[in-house]
Amino acid sequence: MLARPKALPSDIDRLIASADEILATQANEGLQLAGHALSQAQATGYIKGEVLAGLVQGKAQLMLGKHQSALATFGQALALAQSSPNEKALLLEQLGRCHLDLGEATEAARIWTECAALALQNNNFTTFILAQIGLGQVHFGFEEYAAALQCHYKAFDFLHTSHDPVLRSQVYINIAVDLYSLERLDEAKTMLQSAKDMSLSVRLLDHETEIYRVSGLLLLKQGDLENARTQLNIALKISLLQDNPWHKASSLLGLGQCDLAEQRWDHARAQLDQALALATKLANPHLLCKIHRALSEAHINLDADTAATHHFAYTRHQHSLQRPL
Repeated sequence: MLARPKALPSDIDRLIASADEILATQANEGLQLAGHALSQAQATGYIKGEVLAGLVQGKAQLMLGKHQSALATFGQALALAQSSPNEKALLLEQLGRCHLDLGEATEAARIWTECAALALQNNNFTTFILAQIGLGQVHFGFEEYAAALQCHYKAFDFLHTSHDPVLRSQVYINIAVDLYSLERLDEAKTMLQSAKDMSLSVRLLDHETEIYRVSGLLLLKQGDLENARTQLNIALKISLLQDNPWHKASSLLGLGQCDLAEQRWDHARAQLDQALALATKLANPHLLCKIHRALSEAHINLDADTAATHHFAYTRHQHSLQRPL
């Protein structure tokens, strides 16, 4: 019986590209494809294939909330990518994302700073932009909104190097969130509209969810609760299709905040309890802080002891966060 021929590097590259392409809508399927590509690359000694398959596999694990698995995957790929600066920068960018999600902001900032320097040194402007987005999000997590905006504007300044509508939309969304948080609502709406216009050229569920969510928050801030709820419900529906636990929790948090604004305490508690269950599995302290703070408010008119418990949890998560250097 003839032995099955080993996969060619070109075949493995196509498999990796297919896995990466479906991540946004089918993370579980993308994870399986990337794992298959990684096995084939290891069997043939195709090092670049191992690195890139590991990158996609780690991205899928990250999207599915499997942060410890993602850390291990990125670590293994990085060990193979030391002599490949572009691949190393790509891995560092995702590794920073993983650490930030786990609340390890100091480590995330360190990694993204290294990533940005390496990417800029090698004229890898796309990865540089992504690293600047991450550094801005570190500041945002500590409510340093002006510093976050400065980083995201630095990313914006390099957008002329890229024609990627996904990347442009990502930068616009982050700037819109910064401006919203700084109470610069008109500017935030303008930037969010730019993100919407850009997203029309490419359907990406991850960005669509965030655009609807931020739009809902802007409407909530303006007191338009009916339309705010509509936008946030759309964000939630998309996140359910996407099976992205972070977006589910964030959308439920927004809906809970709408209920709080209308003093619908029981409804708020129900939405926020669902958000808390998701956020607890993600172990994202920034998200947990916001949810516990909202639950504390919801329970003030329901159960003073439970309100105090949530307020204590909020302060505990807040104090446990590492501040960036």
